[in-house]
Amino acid sequence: MTLTEHMALAEHRRGFFVNWPGAAISAAKSIEQYRIKGRPTSWIEELSGGNQQRTLLALLPPQLKLLLMEHPTHGLDVESTEYIWRLLLERTKPGTAIIFLSSDLEELLDCSDRILVFFGGQVSAPLDARRVNVEQLGELIGGKGFTEGGAHESRA
Repeated sequence: MTLTEHMALAEHRRGFFVNWPGAAISAAKSIEQYRIKGRPTSWIEELSGGNQQRTLLALLPPQLKLLLMEHPTHGLDVESTEYIWRLLLERTKPGTAIIFLSSDLEELLDCSDRILVFFGGQVSAPLDARRVNVEQLGELIGGKGFTEGGAHESRA
């Protein structure tokens, strides 16, 4: 589908009819606001990965309580990654909580307040992301600090 078609589906509307001119205006505004390299008539699958991510963010309702994401910037270049995180962290100001999963340890440390590590069916105590480094986090992910009985020894 095109950017305009996605905007039409994402908008709250009354009745059964789609306001196509309004959807095109919404698409144009989102393109500008989220710096999407495309046009309202662009097909989503033809956009780069970063522009597809920006489009997904543009489609989200503005007042979310919780946003769950898996690998939110996987495969993106550095500039797109930084921009996506600026947009996401902006959403936390009015109160949106963001929970995300990432295999990028630097991303976890840079973009998190607290980190939980799952290992062998166990979960760590919440870790303060400002007090943990990549090596400590890597060891924990590898199981160091988890005990046989299911407890986690917190060192951070």
